[in-house]
Amino acid sequence: MDKNTSQKSALGAMFSVAAVWFGTHVGGGFATGNQTVQYFVKYRFTALFMPALVIILLGWCYYNGAVMAKNHKAFRYDELAHHLYAPFSSAGKLFFDIAFFVLVVVGAGIAIAGGGKLFASLWGLNFYIGCIITGAIFFVLTIFGAGLVRKASTIITIMILVCLIALLIPGLTMGHSGVKEVIATRHIEGSFTTAIWNGLLYAGFQSLVVASIISTSQLLNTTKKCMGFAVIGTIINGLMTALCAIMILGNMNSLTQLEDGMSLPIFNIAKFINAPILLYAYSLILFCAFVSTGVGVVFGLVTRFEKVGFKSLNIEQRRIIISLISIVIATLLSFAGLTKLIAVGYGWIGRVCVFLLVIPLAVVAPIKNAKFKKEHPEVE
Repeated sequence: MDKNTSQKSALGAMFSVAAVWFGTHVGGGFATGNQTVQYFVKYRFTALFMPALVIILLGWCYYNGAVMAKNHKAFRYDELAHHLYAPFSSAGKLFFDIAFFVLVVVGAGIAIAGGGKLFASLWGLNFYIGCIITGAIFFVLTIFGAGLVRKASTIITIMILVCLIALLIPGLTMGHSGVKEVIATRHIEGSFTTAIWNGLLYAGFQSLVVASIISTSQLLNTTKKCMGFAVIGTIINGLMTALCAIMILGNMNSLTQLEDGMSLPIFNIAKFINAPILLYAYSLILFCAFVSTGVGVVFGLVTRFEKVGFKSLNIEQRRIIISLISIVIATLLSFAGLTKLIAVGYGWIGRVCVFLLVIPLAVVAPIKNAKFKKEHPEVE
């Protein structure tokens, strides 16, 4: 393999893993803008820089996780936990299992609540009926179309990116005076400490994405490639998160005048732009994002537990029962509402993960990686 081909292959590997980070990050919660509001925008002035700082922290955590996975060939989260939490590996694995289960159920609930909210905003459908319809769609797709949804997830991610960029240009233009006002007054809603803590909570629940990243990081076979992935991913995710936060911040005065305008802020900004094609394209893609997220996480639960319980039934019957139980629980959770699930559900996951995952990845992992490098200088 010549040098140019080798460099292209390395760049492709780094981009592909960075795309997994972006695709996981830019699910329904992010694409609505609600997630950005709850953890950044509602604190006003700090929303101008806090998203970038948090994504840089996550990039550092994911880099350390990728290096550790490379060093030990640990490409499953239980294998990573074994090395990250040693000598307390059993407790670390248990934490990962519980955290993932909670994240999956809350994530599915958020996706269903988002679908219900979108139906209500577009057609005035009752929110609870919209949630039940969305849950039913998820159930059918989990049983009969999970493979199709997984195959379409990359396309959906690209379409979300294109749609968000198309919305950002006019959205930032409309909100420039609002941003100027925030910069001039430097007003922080609440305290600076609270804004920092909520940024850390965002990093907390997002840190679990490390499991998805390491599962696709086999091609990151050198520390340099791990660094390249982290830099590319940090730039892409940092830019999109920061720009979306600034766009919502700039239009906040208009959004707060609407009844429940902050539940689907990007959807409402699309309405302000008054471009029907863009509005309906975004709505369709947003619903696809909810489907992709919801079906993906529920199918992950089905895969995890299909060999554990209901052994008297055949595999298809087990999948149907596990999927139905998961969807019913997620639908009941969705009745709490999109904003409450994102703020409270993700918030509590974030509180736990700040201490049990962010700190280990940011502090403990680099120490262990440095020790491994010293003991194995031949490993790149």
